[in-house]
Amino acid sequence: MTRLSSYANRGQDLEDMIEQTNQQYLRQGKTLVQKIPTPIKQISKIKNGQFRAVYDKKSTVDYIGIHKGIGIAFDAKETKVETRFDLKNVKDHQYLHLASWTANGGIGFLIVWFSSLDEFYYLPFELLDKYWQGKLQGGRKSIPYEEIAKDEYEIKQGTGLVLIDYLEVVERMIDIV
Repeated sequence: MTRLSSYANRGQDLEDMIEQTNQQYLRQGKTLVQKIPTPIKQISKIKNGQFRAVYDKKSTVDYIGIHKGIGIAFDAKETKVETRFDLKNVKDHQYLHLASWTANGGIGFLIVWFSSLDEFYYLPFELLDKYWQGKLQGGRKSIPYEEIAKDEYEIKQGTGLVLIDYLEVVERMIDIV
């Protein structure tokens, strides 16, 4: 597995790494992916332009974009657990958004960072859905590490001009579809 521990050790979180990667992709003319802000509602002013706010409503997923004419939607998830990815990390509204997205011809996925292992993986919606449906029927509430940590899902780190090259995996998934 490729490691990028220097970035992780400097405290750069997953969303920062993805944002930097998205900017690199945009500069290279590869794709357009944007971070979707969580809707907030201002409840009071404090001072100097600061205010108190609450989340106004549930958002969709963290990132939406387009690549080679196909819509992509994904969320970024970090886990310190080395043996599994807990489904409780995915909110119902996020799952439902990805389900709708893929049902309408888009590619939906999660980027899962096993931070204690410093490994990044592409978790396709289809695999998430398999375990989600199982959970609803009383089955596992997590996806085993071995199901995710497959070569075809590994996101390479620090290759070329991007920090975490998730687009390389997306392109392979487009070729499969």
